[in-house]
Amino acid sequence: MTVRRLQYFVAVADELSFTAAARVLHMAQPPLSMQIRELEHELGVDLFRRGPRGVALTAAGQALLPEARQLLERYDLLPLVARRAGSGEVGRLAVGLVPSAANGRLPGVLHRFRGKFPDVHVSLVEDRPAELLRQLDAGHLDIVLQYSPPVRPAHGGRVLAEEAFVVALPPGHRLAARRSIPLQALAEEPFIMPMRHGGEGLYERIIKLLADHQVVPDVVQSDIWLLQTIVGLVAAGVGLSIVPESASVIRGGEVIYRPIAAQLDPVPLVAVWRLADESPTVRRFVAEWA
Repeated sequence: MTVRRLQYFVAVADELSFTAAARVLHMAQPPLSMQIRELEHELGVDLFRRGPRGVALTAAGQALLPEARQLLERYDLLPLVARRAGSGEVGRLAVGLVPSAANGRLPGVLHRFRGKFPDVHVSLVEDRPAELLRQLDAGHLDIVLQYSPPVRPAHGGRVLAEEAFVVALPPGHRLAARRSIPLQALAEEPFIMPMRHGGEGLYERIIKLLADHQVVPDVVQSDIWLLQTIVGLVAAGVGLSIVPESASVIRGGEVIYRPIAAQLDPVPLVAVWRLADESPTVRRFVAEWA
């Protein structure tokens, strides 16, 4: 069964005349009649009752007609679907992210992206950087958002956003009255550190920041994966911490956030993707961060 034969069948069904259908199709009647006979032979049923006053659809023809119309409509849409997929307007986008990345600009970017491209199905996966990159390489994710630049030759990357570090303090802490906090004031304070994942993640950036200012932290809790957990420990009075500014939306009434009184490099949020099969959808998603 070919698309062309279905088109011939629909034309004859619309006109209920082989002569009129041949005229609409700009072809001779005998070849049209032969093609319909071939279609009926393939299906094993008659589609038309032929008589001296014209033709009429059989029960089989009546059942086939709406299905044939639907198939032809979808067939006509195939070039458009292909063009939209090729331009990143339809398809899927699987985004992997470290949980703290959801506190900043990501919600607004996702809202705009979904508004512009409603036919792209977006899914989010939160996990540790190493696992996210493994899923990226396996093709389960299309893009990963993390705090480290790409280090593998197979990966491309781009900084999507930058933000400052702030100090998270428990309520009533002696430093909470200050409008900004010098890093030297954190010496010997009980400190809560994020988990170390390697590369240039939050842990490495905080350690370097403190070392550059000759501050040795008194680490009372370490290897904490979620920023929400770190902030929760700060709220409980376990210690203080340094977190990205976007984390200040967490427990805003229970934790005091203060800027650092120093000129510091911002914390970059980095997008990482596979160079070999970067999709147009990935490019459109990255462009929304501009």
